[in-house]
Amino acid sequence: MKAAGEHSPAVWRRAVVIILVAVAVGAGAWLVHQQGKAISSDDATLDAEVVHIASTVGGRISRISVKENSSVRAGEELFQIDPEPLQLAVNQAEADLALARATLATQQRGVATQRSAVSQAADQTRRAETNLALARRTTERLRPLAAKGYVPQQQLDQAETAERDAQTTLRQAQEQARASVQAVGNEDGGLATVRAREAAVGLARHALASATVRAPHDGRVAGLTVTSGEIVAPSQSLFTLVVSKEWSAVANLRESDLSKIAVGDCATVYSMIDRRTALRGTVQGIGAGVLDAERIALPRSLPYVQKSMNWVRVAQRFPVRVDIHQPPDTLMRLGASAVIEIRHGSACP
Repeated sequence: MKAAGEHSPAVWRRAVVIILVAVAVGAGAWLVHQQGKAISSDDATLDAEVVHIASTVGGRISRISVKENSSVRAGEELFQIDPEPLQLAVNQAEADLALARATLATQQRGVATQRSAVSQAADQTRRAETNLALARRTTERLRPLAAKGYVPQQQLDQAETAERDAQTTLRQAQEQARASVQAVGNEDGGLATVRAREAAVGLARHALASATVRAPHDGRVAGLTVTSGEIVAPSQSLFTLVVSKEWSAVANLRESDLSKIAVGDCATVYSMIDRRTALRGTVQGIGAGVLDAERIALPRSLPYVQKSMNWVRVAQRFPVRVDIHQPPDTLMRLGASAVIEIRHGSACP
């Protein structure tokens, strides 16, 4: 017989099973409770900003400094267009500018000479006016004296002739002054030409600088299919730069779940690259609208989320974007599948 207080192994096994069942039931109840509080979706994808890399100038590609899937830093050289034709354009524009400046200098000297001629003509006019006034006074003094016989008539005739000559000289000086004023040019045309040539030099230098294309952001190269030697047109996209600074996850949630979440809610994101790693995030925005195929009048720029069944009323889904906090580069791939869990009212640590 067994001593008092001793239990058979079967009793212990039953006790362990009961305890395990209780723990499982409690864990299940807790999980159901938590799931009731959280909104989750396994229909999510990782997203990031992309930049289509192109050059504003066309030409032959002389060098490509990156490879497909390579990481680049902001300011790093991506590729270069052959700079020789662009340098020649700069040289030509600079020569045109030098010629325009030389022409302007010649115009300025001519204008200075013309203005000097105007000044001289004005001086001659003033002298002619003075001489005419003196001749008139002389005639006026001699006329009564000649009438009384105090001076010879010939002297009066000479004074009147001198007055008429002074009048003719004054008219000639005035006409020359008017012609000199009209002959004075200006520098507006030359100045405008110089400004136009300066702008052309600036554009040529900008085009030369644009021949070297650099990364606008930190990121990864994707879709690179060209090589050096190929001729490209201006603004022709050669590849895409996936910006690695900010990542987000976009999930299509049922419209019935939208009232249970809000912008700023804390979220957990799991990248399918490694389902074991939890990524923290914050709800950045909830889609304001989606494209309904039955309403073609809506702008086509809205996201289109297709319903899975046509013979029953299916809840519409709206995109919800979650910004991911400091994601590891190894888990971030544009378009990768993800799972999102959102807890309404929970503040992110």
